[in-house]
Amino acid sequence: MRLGKRLTRLPVALGLLLGVLLTASGCEDAPSILQPRGNDAAEIRNLAIILLAICGAIFLIVQAWLIYNIVRYRRRSAEEPVQDHGDIRMELTWTVIPILIVIVIFILTVNYMDVLTNPPSEMEIDVTGRQWWWEISYPAEDFSTANEFYVPIDETVRARLEAADVIHSFWMPQIGGKTDMIPGRINQSTFTITQEGEYLGECGEFCGVQHAHMRFLIFAVDAAAFSQWVEQQQQPAAAAEGEQAQAGEALFLSAGCGGCHTIRGLEGSAGLAGPDLTHVAGRTSLAAVTLDNTPENLARWIDKPQEVKPGNLMPEAAVSNDEIQALVAYLEGLE
Repeated sequence: MRLGKRLTRLPVALGLLLGVLLTASGCEDAPSILQPRGNDAAEIRNLAIILLAICGAIFLIVQAWLIYNIVRYRRRSAEEPVQDHGDIRMELTWTVIPILIVIVIFILTVNYMDVLTNPPSEMEIDVTGRQWWWEISYPAEDFSTANEFYVPIDETVRARLEAADVIHSFWMPQIGGKTDMIPGRINQSTFTITQEGEYLGECGEFCGVQHAHMRFLIFAVDAAAFSQWVEQQQQPAAAAEGEQAQAGEALFLSAGCGGCHTIRGLEGSAGLAGPDLTHVAGRTSLAAVTLDNTPENLARWIDKPQEVKPGNLMPEAAVSNDEIQALVAYLEGLE
C-alpha cells in the first residue's frame, strides 16, 4: 500500500513538469522566449534549455533512484531486517554532486551574462516607463514617440531606461531579457533584432492596477524604411484640414488637452504628462496597445478612458459627442 502511494506521485510530478514546459512555450499568440528574434534572446533561450536539461536529468535520476530504493528495500515481512543507515560515502556523494551542479550552473550563467553585457551599440534611445505607458525618445534624431517605435535590423540598440513614478521592468520576450526601471536611476539594455517584424514588449514588474495593460510594440525594419520613418517622425504635426478637424484643433487647446500632451507645431500644446500625439494617427494602437487605433476606439478612449483602463491618469473630457467627433477628426489627421 505504501509503495503504491509513493508510485502515484511520479505521474503527478511528470504532469507538473509538462505543465511548466507548456507554460514556458507560451500560447500561440503570445511572444515566447523559445522563439527568439534577437541575439540576446537567442543566448537566453540557449541558457534556459541547458538549465532545463540539467534540472530534467536531476529529476529523472532522483526519481529512478527513489523508485529503486522503494522496491529494493521494502519490507516483505516483520522479520526481514530494515535498511542500513549511516553510509558516510553515500552521504558525501549526495552532498558533493549538488555542489558541483550548482558550480556548473553558476559558471554557465556568468558566461552568458558576460556575453550579454554592454556590447558596442550603433544607436541609442531613451525609454521612460510611466503609469501606464511608455515614452521613447531618440536623442540624436530629436523627437519622441509613445508605446510604438522602430529600430533597424542587425544594428545594436542601447536603451537607457528610467521610471518616472514607480518601479517598472522593460521586457521584450523575443528580443532580450528583463531590465528594471527605477525612479532616479538610469539602467541600460542593449539588443539586436535579426529579423524584420512586429514584436510585443511589456512591463515585467507589477506597477499598479493597469500593469497588465502596459505594453509596447517594436517594429524592426530595414535601414531604408527606418530612415523614412525617422524623417516622418521629425516633421511637425500636419495642419488641420476641414471644418470639423479645425474645430477639433481649437477644442484640443481650449479643453486643456495641450496641458498634458505635446503636439509639435501646435502652439500651446507642450504637455509632458501624457504621450506625444504629434503623429498619433500613424500608430497601430491606443492606450499602450490596449485598443486598435480606429476612429471608434479613439472616440471611446477620449469619452470614457476610465472604462478602458480603470485607474489611468487621463481624466474624462467634459465634452459633447459632437465635440468628441471633432477631436477625433483632428487627431486622425496627425499621421
